[in-house]
This record gives sequence, structure tokens and C-alpha cells, in this order.
Amino acid sequence: MMIEEVRHLDRGYVASSVRLADGVVAALGWALARAQGHWDRVNLSMGTVRVVPGPVVICTPDLKSLAEAEEIRQATAIVVVGARPGLKAWISAFRPERLAGAAIPVPDRVVDDPDVWAAMETFTDLINSGTGLTHPCDRSLVTDGLLELRRAGHTFDPDELMAAAFKLNWRGTAAWDLRVLASELDHAATAPTS
Repeated sequence: MMIEEVRHLDRGYVASSVRLADGVVAALGWALARAQGHWDRVNLSMGTVRVVPGPVVICTPDLKSLAEAEEIRQATAIVVVGARPGLKAWISAFRPERLAGAAIPVPDRVVDDPDVWAAMETFTDLINSGTGLTHPCDRSLVTDGLLELRRAGHTFDPDELMAAAFKLNWRGTAAWDLRVLASELDHAATAPTS
């Protein structure tokens, strides 16, 4: 059962179309406003760093790094500099404030198919939030559920499932693991048979 603490963080992004230095300035201003003017509470993340309670600024992350950043318990806000369409699962789930650059388009709903959304809610109720999909029983349950959805004619993409997992308060790495699992199932479904 998912028993993760619900976190209500402010989130923002600067699109990759903005020059990196300008994006960092915009992100730092946004973060400083959320740190109530205390620079010592603003965290710059470029790899593994010690984090103090306060906003976290992440420069040019990939989706996996951003999922890991979502697990930083001391974070009071998260802002991405250099956001690009590859982060759409995060943007779709959290609807962060766009600080600069072109908006990254995401669908109106996190998951279009109501049956896929219902399955995600069921997975959320059944798996252990402490282990996510690392436990074989939980991984098997989700794998079987996704395969059953496929057999019933439902479609989904890995980013859509990851966005749903984020929306349903899965830990960041568990949401990433779900995306990887869905990608593996997609690959297996489209692999040529001998």
C-alpha cells in the first residue's frame, strides 16, 4: 500500500531554449523568493550534494535525475533549468510554473484512458511504497496488470504511466521504475519474432 507523505511543493522550470546563464538567474530568483530571501537555503543540484531544507535548483536534468530529485525530502520547492520535452512526464504530473522560454506542451489529462487510470489507482493501493517495484511481488503484480490492459486493447506510453505515478504520489524512483517496466513491455511487444 502506498503510504508516502503527500508533498505539496512549488515547482517551476526554465525551458532549454533560454540561454543557460539567463535560465539560472531566473531560477535562482524564483528559488530565493521561496527561500524567503535566505541564499543559504537554496540548493544547486549537479550530482550528489548535501541538501539543506529549502528550494532545489536542478540544471539540465534527464528524467531519471529529476525523478531522484523528487525524493529529496528537504526540498521545499524544485526548479529545473534547461527543461526540454523529454521531461514531459514530470511537467504533465506537476504542472510546474514556466519561468522563461517556450512552454513544453503536455496533454490536458495525465492519462487519457480511464481504465488505465483506474489500473494505476489500483497499483497505488496494492504495492508497497517503501520498495516500489523493486520487490518481485509488486513488480509482478504491475507487470501482469499492464499486460492485461494490453490484452484488453488499452494503450499507454511509458511517460504517461510515469506521470500518473507521480500524480498518485509514488516515490520518484518508483515512478521511474514503472516507466522502465512499461518501456520493456513496449519493446517486447514490438520485437520481431523468429
